Amino acid sequence: MKTTLKTFLFFFIFFFSPTCLMANNTKVILQLSWLHQFEYAGYYAAKEKGFYSDVGLDVIIKEMNYQKKDSVIDDVLADKINFAISYSSIIERYLNGDDLIFIANFLKHSPLVLVSQKEIMLPSDIRGKKFMGGKDALKNSSFHLMLKQFDISQNDFIDVPQNFSIDDFIEKKVDVTSIFLTNQVYKLNKEGAKYNIINPENYGAEFYTDNLFTSKAQYFKYPNRVKAFKSATIKGWKYALENKEELVDIILKKYNSQNKTREELLFEANQIENLILKSVYPIGSIDLNRVKRIADTYIQTGIVKNKSRINSLDEFILEPVKTNPMLSKKQKKYLEKKKELSFCIDPNWMPFEEVDSKGKHRGLSKDYFEIFRKELNVPINLVKTESWTQTLEFLKARKCDILSLGMKTKEREKYLNFSSAILSAPLVLATKLDIPFTDNISTLEGKRIGIVKDYSFEDTLKQRYPFLNFVNVKNVDDGLLKVINGELFGFVGALPIAAYKFQESYLGQLKIAAKFDEKLVLHMGFRNDEPELFEIFRNLLSSITAKTKEQIYNKYVAISYASRKDYTLVLYTIFFFTFIIIFFIYWNRKLKQQKEHSERLLFELRLTEKLLEEKNQKLEKLYITDKLTNIYNRQKLDTELEKEIYRSGRTGYKFSLILVDIDHFKEINDEYGHQVGDSVLVEFAKVLGRDLRQMDVLGRWGGEEFLIICPYTDEKGAQAKAEYIRNSIEKEKFTYIGKKTASIGITTYKANDTEATILSRADKALYKAKSKGRNKSVFLL
Repeated sequence: MKTTLKTFLFFFIFFFSPTCLMANNTKVILQLSWLHQFEYAGYYAAKEKGFYSDVGLDVIIKEMNYQKKDSVIDDVLADKINFAISYSSIIERYLNGDDLIFIANFLKHSPLVLVSQKEIMLPSDIRGKKFMGGKDALKNSSFHLMLKQFDISQNDFIDVPQNFSIDDFIEKKVDVTSIFLTNQVYKLNKEGAKYNIINPENYGAEFYTDNLFTSKAQYFKYPNRVKAFKSATIKGWKYALENKEELVDIILKKYNSQNKTREELLFEANQIENLILKSVYPIGSIDLNRVKRIADTYIQTGIVKNKSRINSLDEFILEPVKTNPMLSKKQKKYLEKKKELSFCIDPNWMPFEEVDSKGKHRGLSKDYFEIFRKELNVPINLVKTESWTQTLEFLKARKCDILSLGMKTKEREKYLNFSSAILSAPLVLATKLDIPFTDNISTLEGKRIGIVKDYSFEDTLKQRYPFLNFVNVKNVDDGLLKVINGELFGFVGALPIAAYKFQESYLGQLKIAAKFDEKLVLHMGFRNDEPELFEIFRNLLSSITAKTKEQIYNKYVAISYASRKDYTLVLYTIFFFTFIIIFFIYWNRKLKQQKEHSERLLFELRLTEKLLEEKNQKLEKLYITDKLTNIYNRQKLDTELEKEIYRSGRTGYKFSLILVDIDHFKEINDEYGHQVGDSVLVEFAKVLGRDLRQMDVLGRWGGEEFLIICPYTDEKGAQAKAEYIRNSIEKEKFTYIGKKTASIGITTYKANDTEATILSRADKALYKAKSKGRNKSVFLL
């Protein structure tokens, strides 16, 4: 009996001891995205505190081997590892056809940024600099998106191989490299390094980081295992954040392959907690709308070409949630107490925004606030200001809760929390028309350049271009008018602003003469003494799709013109050819055997479509082209002239006409014959079109007369252009007849002109040029 009892106790202890139970757990491999550090504390906690073991898993945690060429995603797909942590590239790979399952996300914002030497402030400053890991950085989605905005490619910097050490940067052996804000900033600060942070999120690159994933095959085979791994990991993260010092001790004891100090790990712990945003999002949650926006970004930037999977992202995410940004209990209580919100804008900054003559909010930012009002169902009222400077003063004084659009600066961050980037635009220099374009800003040394007072890029430009004489102006119109009046050489502003002002107020008077490397990057700002406000709008902004943002931008910035064309002749001709082709198909079909009927009919229909398309293209070109000279004909010129008169009448800008007639052309036909005369007309058209701008319209008006329509050209510009043309003709040696001259009539659009009146003036000017002895150009207004 005693022997039997001992035997029973032996087997009980053996089979049910912790060691035996551990042996029965299923072994799985988790691949980290980097070396051991607090970034993975939740996984260490789940392993060391037994959370994985509780669900029957024995988890082997592997560091990343950065010398290994294979992608961790490829290893998961090949079943070499069970689970892995990666960046938003898993979304890209899913869109491109890989069968992955997105299990959980832990860092809501990416800590991956560029660190640069102090003199490098913007992405554009990277040109010509030593960029450690630059070639690899371009493969990262967030860096790719940011650098693409500044047209920076691999050829624009000196690529230095990545050694994953911050020491080369501290010793100034390199100018730029990538770092993690969560840990490497600690060493930079400790060493007293002077540096700038270039964060892709400030340029619209908002991606998830620390994404836990597996393969679809793994999930379909072991669905319960995958869900158990997720729940245990989330439990681990909750424990790690509540017991940071204990987890630091565990890392120091078991996972400190990087030989970090306790202080370093505690610094990283606090940084990681800030990025998890546990007070805003459930730990490990994946917002389907956020993933859709990231997917939209990949497609919009051309990184992903295939759109077929964009609508099946809910199949990619293990347990997707559609977060409703409105609202947590705390946020609802805040709004109830607040009752209404207020915002300030730049009162004179179209197409972005303005306060119009009736005191109403207009422009791009207005569309965003309409979305906010609809979603929040809370009054959001405009606080009117007289200038941008006053807007900033009101924000500092808390007279406004929200700044609609503005650049993020250290000074403004003292009183505002900023959203991620809403939009960006290049900075350009507006000057008078006679100033030649330059791509070298240094050639403008000493020039007086206007800039709106308190615009954030003022300090950046003054530091970057100390040789320019920057002069403060009240607003955009003040600056542009001073350029027109000669008080300033130029005015610096955002390209969309300049384009809008040129079209609406200053057409034919100003031009873009230079482009700066710097960009205007705009964010929304929220008073920082009420953090609930920032949380509400951060979530609300993240719910607006990339497509909606693009539509809002294009509504105000993209300018188009729809001209009326008379295609009557084309339509009649197409109808005729259509009838002939259909008739042909009908009889052809009747003659074929019945068994070939369906196959032949399909072929003929396709043939018909192709023939019609070809005829349509040929007929449209035929309708607007002079057959002899291959330039535009009278019909096309009529259409273009109608368009210019309409546009000028609406906006008040100037355009000019140049009417050219070959002197004594009849003598050519009489002496050499019509074939030589035709040859002269062809050569003459080539001379006229040789140095025209892309926007100019050249056509044969009739016989030996040619008409040039010159948009954005005033009296002075038209006369100069006409004289240049006259001299070019006079110097040209024509193939059969040698030298020839031409007479030219010039006129410029004036208020209430019609096609008849402006053409009559041009014709009278031409007649006057002939009466003066020919080979002359005459202007009449």
